[in-house]
Amino acid sequence: MSGRVSALGAQARTTTTTLRARLSKDSRAALSRRAGRIRLFPAVTLALLAGLGVAFIAYGFLRWITPVDTAKAAAEIDVTRVALTVVAGVGGVVALVIAYRRQRDLEQSRFVERFGAAATQLGATDVAVRIAGVYAMAGVADESDGLRRQQCIDVLCGYLRLPYSPELGANHQSKLVLKQHRATADGTRADDQERHLEYRHNDREVRATIVRVIADHLRTTAEYSWSTSDFDLRTAHLENVDFTGARFLGSARFNSATFSGTTRFSYATFSDDPSFNDVTFSEGTWFNDATFSATASFNNATFSATTSFNNVTFPDVTRFSHATFSDEAWFSKVAFSATAWFNGTTFSDNAVFSDVTFSATTVFDGATFSGDAMFNSTTFSATARFRGATFSATAMFDGTTFSGYARFDDVTFSAARFNSATFSATAMFNSTTFSGDARFEKVDFGSGTVSFVNPRQWGPPAPIFDWDPDLSQKPANVEPQDWPPALVPAT
Repeated sequence: MSGRVSALGAQARTTTTTLRARLSKDSRAALSRRAGRIRLFPAVTLALLAGLGVAFIAYGFLRWITPVDTAKAAAEIDVTRVALTVVAGVGGVVALVIAYRRQRDLEQSRFVERFGAAATQLGATDVAVRIAGVYAMAGVADESDGLRRQQCIDVLCGYLRLPYSPELGANHQSKLVLKQHRATADGTRADDQERHLEYRHNDREVRATIVRVIADHLRTTAEYSWSTSDFDLRTAHLENVDFTGARFLGSARFNSATFSGTTRFSYATFSDDPSFNDVTFSEGTWFNDATFSATASFNNATFSATTSFNNVTFPDVTRFSHATFSDEAWFSKVAFSATAWFNGTTFSDNAVFSDVTFSATTVFDGATFSGDAMFNSTTFSATARFRGATFSATAMFDGTTFSGYARFDDVTFSAARFNSATFSATAMFNSTTFSGDARFEKVDFGSGTVSFVNPRQWGPPAPIFDWDPDLSQKPANVEPQDWPPALVPAT
């Protein structure tokens, strides 16, 4: 209980810190926009009122600490001196406001000029000019902040979202002319038509440059950090990206993106709700030791090669619903502190969940495990649901602890090992199929109901239990009482 309270406290502090940072950034941006819309006369008036307020406060304070002889009348020269001082102060305030507005407008004009020039370079046909445009846009972002920096980042991300053909990435055709001969209904020949197709030459190198520039600005070693900015890379095509150690403190959206080549997010930090829904990872994908401070979504994602999430921390809801892992999937020593969704997920090769901690409800309903499923020494602290899942190879739950409700209804096991597992609450294996070697040796079935009623198949060989040689040793909480269980009635 104390561990769970500590985890909830840490999660609350993380959420509060993230929210405070987000609100402060939004508040500063909103205040800056409102200040920029104030006209000159109201700005001068506000400055004067603020100055008068400070003057009255200062006057009261000085009168409080400095004795004044009120019996003496003020000399005319003193009154004149005070009046001139007030006039000079008003003039100084007006000059200061005007100078500030002039400087701000000058900075805005300079930003617009540099931003436009960099954007023009990014749209050039020559690859060298486009690469120069990437660094020019990054330079503008470095010397800006707030909304202006975000605009520069949006342009770079927008370039990565442009249509892209990987097979033509290194040597794009600059122009392709197709001629079509048209014929009229009466058989006479009409004018020819031409279609001109143009491509961005050597676009792969430009895209790689953008990714490197973004990644470099997201690491702790960056001279100018972009970590608090938002990154919208939905539908982008990214090749051989390396975001190792990157810090995404703003939003990070990768929905429907395509990652070709090796993808690395090891030691990355995600403070907002990162979304990788419908993403395709074509080659090896690495999220080892990454930290997710909010909801992480990988729904319908496709992992075509080896994927590793070892040592990752998921303090909030995690979603891998209907994801596809075509090669090995590694989740060793992962901590899921909130609900974890793997319903309908397909594991075409080995799935490794060894030494994992599931602190909240875990859902693997309808999941398909074509290779070995390894849940050895894993802890399910709350409800664990595997209803309707299919294990085509060996399902390994050796030494696993089920502290909450365990649901294995309608599951198909080709081979299963639950040796030395612990069931502390109700566990249901009703209508389950055991078509191969299944072992429940040295299992602690606790005191809750553990039901194997009406299996769809009970071997051969029949599952092995410690009480097989002597049925009198069977725990009373294991059902049915008449052992072995009778198969589900035929319909």
